[in-house]
Amino acid sequence: MIEIIIYLALGVAITLVVSWLIRRFRHWERRKYAPDRATKFTCADQHVVRSKGEMIIDNWLTEQGVNHVYEKTITVRGHSIKYDWYLPHENVYVEYWGFGGKSYMQRKREKILLYAAGHLHLISIEDSDLENIYVHLKRKFQDFVHLCAPETPPSRGFFCPKCGANLDGRFAAPPPKSER
Repeated sequence: MIEIIIYLALGVAITLVVSWLIRRFRHWERRKYAPDRATKFTCADQHVVRSKGEMIIDNWLTEQGVNHVYEKTITVRGHSIKYDWYLPHENVYVEYWGFGGKSYMQRKREKILLYAAGHLHLISIEDSDLENIYVHLKRKFQDFVHLCAPETPPSRGFFCPKCGANLDGRFAAPPPKSER
C-alpha cells in the first residue's frame, strides 16, 4: 500500500514539474519574437514604419509616385483590420506579411478572409517579394496602379532599394588624376 502511495506522489510531482516546464517554454516562445522596444524606421516620405521590409516597400511606393496612407484601422463586417497601406486613388489595400509563427499565420488568414468578405482589393506582399522589388512588386501592382518611376534596373549588380541607383560604381577604380 505504501508503494502505491509513493508511486502516486511521484506521478503527481512529475506531472506538476512537466506542466510547469511546458508553461515556462510557451511563455518563453511567445516572448522570443517580441522586441524589447518597438522598432522604427523613417522612410523617404517621412512615414515611420515598423520594419526594414516595410521601409523598402514604402520607399518603393514613394519612388513610383503612388499616393499611399500608412497603417490605419478600418472595420469590415464588424471586425477591425489594421492595414499596412491604403492607396486612396486606386481604392486598394496593401499588406506586407513579413513575420511568421502560428498565431501570425492565423491572423493573416483571418485578415485575408475579411478583405474578401468586404469585397476589398488587396495586394499581398510576402517577404520573398523583397528579393527583387523591381520585378515582384511591379508585377503585383500593375493591375491596380499606374507606375510612373524608372524602369527595372538591369538584372546584374546591386541597386539601391530606394532610388534604384547602381551601387556597383562605388567599387570602381577612381578616375585618373588628369580627369580630376
